[in-house]
Amino acid sequence: MADKKLIEEVGKYINKYYEPEKDDIKMDAEMESIFDKITRFRKKRKKQKIQEASTDYKEDAYAPTEFDVASMKKTKITKEMSQTMATTRNLDDLMNQIEETFSQRLLRMIDERGMTDSEAYTKANVDRRHFSKIRKDINYAPNKKTVLAFTIALELSLDEAKDLLRSAGFALSRSSKTDIIVAYFLQNKIYDMFEINDVLYAYGQPIFD
Repeated sequence: MADKKLIEEVGKYINKYYEPEKDDIKMDAEMESIFDKITRFRKKRKKQKIQEASTDYKEDAYAPTEFDVASMKKTKITKEMSQTMATTRNLDDLMNQIEETFSQRLLRMIDERGMTDSEAYTKANVDRRHFSKIRKDINYAPNKKTVLAFTIALELSLDEAKDLLRSAGFALSRSSKTDIIVAYFLQNKIYDMFEINDVLYAYGQPIFD
């Protein structure tokens, strides 16, 4: 049995340094300021891209534009479903989900959104064999980048993303530029992986590939 004095000293150390909420990204004035900077950056990047593409676009200015109506409808349904689920989760559902592992929570979220496995892992840029390991092993321990990729692929709200990260033992941290950038896109319901990668790359962070 550990020495009582040692236990007391460790307790004092924990009380002095333990800050459970420190790494949790919350929308205070500081975070809103950071998000505003990212917004301005995105607008600047978009303007630059339009200018760079203008020369090439002139050649195809009169080319007909094609739309994938089925895809557009599917995206709309998915977003509506995500918004509805975010507001209708009741206490019983939450209690049942407390003990979920990452694998269980991820697979449940995929099913709730009416997505197939291939749709989910393709959007997350995760290969089939990697996803197969997640599905087969209920206690699979992913790396943080994989979890973040699925928060985007499943179009999660910021709170839902925190839940999924927590199930894998992670949290969004203010000390990580990647976390802040991903949190920005989730907060603003922007799930374009190409645009997210563009911003990550511009800030010198690893992209989702």
